Amino acid sequence: MRLLASTDFALRVLMRLGADPARHRSTETLAADIGVPRNHLHKIVQDLAEAGLVRTLRGARGGVMLAKSPGEISVGAVVRRLERGQALVECFRPDGGACCLAPDCRLRNVLWRAREAFLAELDATTLAACVAPPRPMPQAVGDDAAP
Repeated sequence: MRLLASTDFALRVLMRLGADPARHRSTETLAADIGVPRNHLHKIVQDLAEAGLVRTLRGARGGVMLAKSPGEISVGAVVRRLERGQALVECFRPDGGACCLAPDCRLRNVLWRAREAFLAELDATTLAACVAPPRPMPQAVGDDAAP
């Protein structure tokens, strides 16, 4: 299975935001964090906002933040939404594609089951499970209290 690059970037955005759900981040910061051009990230953020996964705030102190808690966001639902219309193989296209092996191909059903198993695993995973725990703040010199 291979996800679209935009789906991969969207998942990275959600994980970044999920690490500190109460904080909003600018698209410039997010673009730099995940290594994507700002214009490309802007489109991804729009898609996530349309899906109800993020909220956008305008203005000088604006940015992007999660619209739901990380535990309420199913990775499978995100992937299904962002990958809609993408055929795993030619014969999965809505028009049936132009497979030279149809109707005798037995691989189609195997691939269908594999795709469904892949998505079922993602359905069982929330964004909260994918977010790294916060890193402890480094102690300043002289902060270690002697007993």
